[in-house]
Amino acid sequence: MSKFVPRAVFPTYNIPLSNFKGHHQKALSKLGHLAPQLDLVLEVRDCRAPIATTNVLFDKLLASKRKLVLYSKKDLSVLKPKVLDAWHKSKNEEYMFIDCRNKQDCKKIIQRLTALYNGMESKPPLGLRSMIVGMPNVGKSTLVNTMRQVGLKSAHEEGSVSTKVRKVAKTGGLPGVTRSTSEVIRLCRDPDIMVHDTPGIFLPTVKDPETMITLALVGCIHDSFVDPVIVADYLLFVLNLQDPSGKPYSYYMSHPTNDIYELMHNIAKKRGTLRKDDSYDELGVANHWINIWKQGKNHKFKGLFDLAAIKDVENIKQILNEERERVGLTKVHQRLSDSFGVDGTSTASHRKRTAKDREADMRNRLFKL
Repeated sequence: MSKFVPRAVFPTYNIPLSNFKGHHQKALSKLGHLAPQLDLVLEVRDCRAPIATTNVLFDKLLASKRKLVLYSKKDLSVLKPKVLDAWHKSKNEEYMFIDCRNKQDCKKIIQRLTALYNGMESKPPLGLRSMIVGMPNVGKSTLVNTMRQVGLKSAHEEGSVSTKVRKVAKTGGLPGVTRSTSEVIRLCRDPDIMVHDTPGIFLPTVKDPETMITLALVGCIHDSFVDPVIVADYLLFVLNLQDPSGKPYSYYMSHPTNDIYELMHNIAKKRGTLRKDDSYDELGVANHWINIWKQGKNHKFKGLFDLAAIKDVENIKQILNEERERVGLTKVHQRLSDSFGVDGTSTASHRKRTAKDREADMRNRLFKL
């Protein structure tokens, strides 16, 4: 038997490259208005797709803000810290691997925020103000709830009757559960640490179909947005690139394959859903195969879904610079420049200020007082 050779190129499908919605634009504007009040930005990315879930729009609005990048779902990825060290070293950015439901990880985040507050020369009179941002469905609201449970636990233990901290951020398995930027949420009382939870913000357009499929695979867009068979085929493609032996799907078949229909036939056969005429429910089988990996049900094997992270780990800086240039040509980017200036700091002159922009400026002046 000849040696198995995985596909080097994935077919180009004609799928939509934009899922940018009205509440995304509204959240971007709100983010720009609140930016002058912030001491820190917590950007959440899915560590199974570290490049695809990086939103370069945040770089414009939050260019002058200290940032802590949080790579969520660490239990589902094989991304190595030494790779991220190389990525973030040039920008002098801090990052952490986390599980948004893990209280120990959230305790470490609270400790970092506390250290930042204690290290400030002039401590903010109203407490440390932060904001959690990221692409849709990367775990932001879950992180807020867990951090709040950890940060307020000691206060409840010191005299409160109830030891249960109420969840304040609505969560769900699909993107778009959070639709608007929250009011300030207290995470800790000693010191005072506040946070704004925000909706997941999508890019105006992604650069290619593979990126859109990657985002579908990690749950950043709705299941129905891209044909599940295409997503299942892409999953097979990236898994074969990382492990050509076929071990990630050896439960269903004994040899590696590049044919998604062969794999789906074997999945249906293994599950007992194969019909007498050898046919099966293609969409049902494809969704089953996708959800095993999307929801982390396969504890034996982990993987990266981001093709750029698999192939071009050394060129991440160049990839992100090219992405900033591409997104900079969009109308969304131009509207941000009109409202908040070319550098996103709201200090540039000749901006096209709306009534809401002027109202936000006044609130920020009062906040500083």
